[in-house]
Amino acid sequence: MANTHIEGRVVRVARPADLLYSLFTDLTNFTRKMPADISNINADIPNMPDIPADMRNMLADMQDKADVRATPDTLLAKVQGFEIGIKICERTPFTRIRYEQYGSTPIPFTFTVLLNDLGTGTSDFQLIMDSELSGMFKMMLGGKLQEIVDKVTDGIERALGV
Repeated sequence: MANTHIEGRVVRVARPADLLYSLFTDLTNFTRKMPADISNINADIPNMPDIPADMRNMLADMQDKADVRATPDTLLAKVQGFEIGIKICERTPFTRIRYEQYGSTPIPFTFTVLLNDLGTGTSDFQLIMDSELSGMFKMMLGGKLQEIVDKVTDGIERALGV
């Protein structure tokens, strides 16, 4: 088994790090049905103020494609019979959140969200993935894992970018 280290690009987002930290440290945020009208978001979802429409759409799309269950610290999704889960294993307020595999996920992995508050209501965001893959799995999955990291990074940039 060899470590596979994948880094997403750093993207600048139009939100302070404390808001992003709050969003990503409560995994139930990713299972809530988002209201169609952003003006109601504070009334309907008090823990997710000012979430832009693109982010609501990305979360709703995830919900529509999978059976997703969450607690504040865990998220478990079943897609086409395959189960994948994450749990928060490390929190450094406003700068770092680390997740590890959870449930019957067959491949050990971690995701790390790095946040750098720039002090102007903007932050830098980066996603890093580490996984232990055998040579065969690395050949089969390495490119797909990079695609996942890139897709999530692109979605965050579209939804929250400056």
